[in-house]
Order: sequence, then structure tokens, then C-alpha cells
Amino acid sequence: MPVASSSRRTRRAPTSDIEDDGPSQAQQPQEDVEMDEEEDQPRRRKKSSKKKRAKEQDSDGEDVTVDQEDIPVPELKDYPLDKNQMTRLHGVSSDWALMRDKVHLPGYGFIREVASSVAEFTEGEKGEKALTEIDILMRELLDTEYELTAHEKALDDLQQKVARGEEIEGVIGAYQQGVQMRLDEYKTKTTRQKYAKNDYYQKFKQAIYEVQHPDVAMPPLADLLPQEEGDDSDDDDDIQMGGVTQDYKCPLTLQILVDPVTSKICGHSYSSSAAREYLAGGLPKACPATGCNKKITLSSLSANRDLAKRAREAARRERAREDDSQGEEVIE
Repeated sequence: MPVASSSRRTRRAPTSDIEDDGPSQAQQPQEDVEMDEEEDQPRRRKKSSKKKRAKEQDSDGEDVTVDQEDIPVPELKDYPLDKNQMTRLHGVSSDWALMRDKVHLPGYGFIREVASSVAEFTEGEKGEKALTEIDILMRELLDTEYELTAHEKALDDLQQKVARGEEIEGVIGAYQQGVQMRLDEYKTKTTRQKYAKNDYYQKFKQAIYEVQHPDVAMPPLADLLPQEEGDDSDDDDDIQMGGVTQDYKCPLTLQILVDPVTSKICGHSYSSSAAREYLAGGLPKACPATGCNKKITLSSLSANRDLAKRAREAARRERAREDDSQGEEVIE
């Protein structure tokens, strides 16, 4: 008897952190001790063949969670997808969109600021090399955004098919196929087709160009990208972007923007204090920007922190150019 008691204690000890049966373990007969010797290994090696045996052990007091472990999880991808899963599909698609909007997109502003600083403070061959590397990084970021969007759209397609009453077999395969189809299509595009119409890339190039060529309009973005086989001719107006100079002056004060606010109606920006004074009456008024006839109100304006930062940088560069100009005059 002492030997059996000692053997029982040494065999139960390893499972004390898994099972939480408490005092009931000490009252179990010695037959349970023999079951502990086969506790995990047989079930993990042959779950499907042990399913019936596990049910028989359940009648002797074994934990019923064994049956749940026997479910062949990898086979879930073969189950048909119906309208009951529409909410889940929408949730997963929203997760991809959230990842893109909250984690990925803020990186564009950071890279643009770095490129602008490098263009201003790093000269010569070293500066050109650094800008080339930053440009490659920017394109990779855009490529990653497209991949995130491909996952989102593939899930949206599945959701639409389910909404139309189509039964989808092999959900995982259909989802992966939808993603891969979009990525393959993207890989066939030329550099211009990928980036020439992208607003983030446009702003990136604009930030560099206005530092290197102050007060000069940036040429169409397509002119800054090499023409490749499959591109339209250079005189195709549909792909042309650029040819404008970024204006950081308020149309009301004609001075550099201070704490700018941007209209949701027309997209023009104004210094916040000047805009509040202009719209103090509360009634809609015409946008003061030249050539714009949209009506704006205080409620249609929102703070633009990104523009505020760029306006401060533009003001600093303008002061630096003036100082340099005055220094040259003194030397002469």
C-alpha cells in the first residue's frame, strides 16, 4: 500500500497545473492512476481514432473537453458559406481597412517629411542617392497598401456573393484566389500605371520638388516617371498630374497660412482667425479663393494639421532664402 500511494502522488503531480479538480482527485480510485500514464500522447497522435474511446472514458468521469479537441479544425475551410456568416465577413474586411487606415496610411506623411528634409539639407550625389532610396521606400509602402486593399476587396466580393444567395464552397480557397488575382493584376502594371495617379505619391513628389524648385510649378507626374512598354503616349491627358505650384498663402490675408482650416466643400484652405472673421455672420459666403464660387460656412471648415506643418516649413524656407539673398547683396 505505501508503494502504491507513493506512485500515485508522483503521477498526479504533473497534471496539477492543467486540471482544477481540487480535493476530488485525492478521492479517485487507483484505476485513474493508470489512465494518467496514457494521458496525452495517444490522443494527440490519433485523435480521430480515439473519439469513440474518449466518449467511453467520459462515463468514468473524464473531462468532456476531449471531444472538442477531436474536431478536425483544418476541414472548416470546406464548409459552405451562407448568409449567417455575412456579419463575420464584414467584420474581417473592416479589420483590413482599419489596419490600412490607422497603421499604414500615417507612414506616408512621415516619409514625405523625411524626403523634404533630405532635399533641403543634403546636397550633391549623397542627397540624390538618399532621395532615390526614399522613393523606393515610398513605392514599397504604396505596394503594401494595395496588398491590404486586395484582402479587403476579396472579402467584400465574398460577402456580395453570399448576399445574392450564392453558396460558396471552400471559403479559404476562394478568399486566397481573390487576393492573388488582384496581386497578379497589379504586378503587370507599369510604374506610371501604379503611381502616376496616386495622390500620396503626388504629394510626396510635390514636397521634394517645391524644395528643389521654389515658386516653380511641378511638371506632370508622368514626366518624372520613365515610360515603359504598355504606357500611353506622353500627350495622353488622362494620366497627366502636376503642373501646379503649392500655394501656402491664405486667400483672405495673402500671407502664409496660420493654423489653417480647410473647406469640406471645395478643398481650399484659410488661416483660421481670418476665416472666423470672414464668416462671423453665420450665413454661407462665397469661397474667397480665386475662381471658386462654392459657398462655405464655419461648420464646413476643419483644422488641417498636415497643411499647418507644411506651411510652417514653407515659411521657414522663404525666410532662409531671403536671408541668403540679403547676405549675397552685402558681399557684393
